Amino acid sequence: MALSHATKDDIPKDAVIINEEEALAYQWNVISNWENRWDVWSLRYGPGILGAMSAATGIYVNNHYRRKVKLGSYGKASTYLPIVVIPAMFSVLTHKFFVQRFVILDQHAECPLCLQLRASVFQGGAGVIYPTILAPFAAFMFATRHYTYRLPSVIKEPLAVFKLWQNMTKPILPVLGAALAGQSMIAMYITYKEQMQNFCLQIKMKRLEQMAEEKQEEERALQAAKNF
Repeated sequence: MALSHATKDDIPKDAVIINEEEALAYQWNVISNWENRWDVWSLRYGPGILGAMSAATGIYVNNHYRRKVKLGSYGKASTYLPIVVIPAMFSVLTHKFFVQRFVILDQHAECPLCLQLRASVFQGGAGVIYPTILAPFAAFMFATRHYTYRLPSVIKEPLAVFKLWQNMTKPILPVLGAALAGQSMIAMYITYKEQMQNFCLQIKMKRLEQMAEEKQEEERALQAAKNF
């Protein structure tokens, strides 16, 4: 069964009417069980790819600041969870709920570029900006707690802390800029592929439905001929 939007006047008599959540669950079931995975790779693996990119950036940024303040193994799990795991999960969830949902339900079809830009903003924020802001705070906090690096007082010398952060961040700015641009563009591309593959999937489902109906009509005609 292919999904389609229609007004009350345009709904066929034999149509099955379902709400958005049921339609989403049905379409996900179709995507998950589609025989040729290449036809739906962006829909199936897109959020995971974006989450992996966020995790990779988080690992890079976290390790950079940890090395700068000589943390070693101190607070490793405590910094990896908010800087690596949470951004990855946030990337996956935001893409699924705020991008893929609209793609699959064919909402905002009048502005596909808006959806691509939305995906880009979410990915840039979750995958690069969030871990970049949080990583130095976490590193400084654990460095102060475990006395691995002499840091100026945030209360008494905020400008000195800012300059220290600036000096530590400056070497990786080109990498962060490339990561931000790259992840944003990849998010847009994946969203574009999701839109195209969802559209193609709907066409294929309608063709299969039409073929099934034609086959049923042929069987009815043959049965009627036999009975005659």
